[in-house]
Amino acid sequence: MKLEKAIKKIEKALGVKVEHPTDGRGRYYFQYGNRVGSFLSQAKWGEREDGTYGPIEGEWEAMNWHTRRENDHSDLHTDYFAGTHWDNCTQLIQTLKPPTPKFPIGCLVRGKQNKRAERQGYAGKTGMVVESGQYLKIKWMDLKVRYDYITYPERDMELVSAA
Repeated sequence: MKLEKAIKKIEKALGVKVEHPTDGRGRYYFQYGNRVGSFLSQAKWGEREDGTYGPIEGEWEAMNWHTRRENDHSDLHTDYFAGTHWDNCTQLIQTLKPPTPKFPIGCLVRGKQNKRAERQGYAGKTGMVVESGQYLKIKWMDLKVRYDYITYPERDMELVSAA
């Protein structure tokens, strides 16, 4: 991802300022609540205008997405590495600020007619959302569920009526 695009995306989504310390390293930092996010930048490599291969002048890429707690630091004397690395900028943003749930608590949902829902037996069944998020806990009206800790992906549900 281009460096300028990554900085704009983080600043817009989280409302924080991305800082680049003048320590000579290519790492950028920002703080959101009690979490610290960071990423590296490096020159983009590819074929130049003169036909040679190498760093392209003026183009920078962002990579190596990382988050950690504010007071947590890696220990060089042990095998402890603070925080978590993410594959892309969107994952980093969504761990710091999860997206709003598609179905709020108390609304009625129905299982979509897809392979997973049919295989697991909730396709076409109606229930009320008890816990909301990327995965839902649902109190089914016409389905006997043996366990109440089963969660269902929100992409397999459709809204019947809002709360």
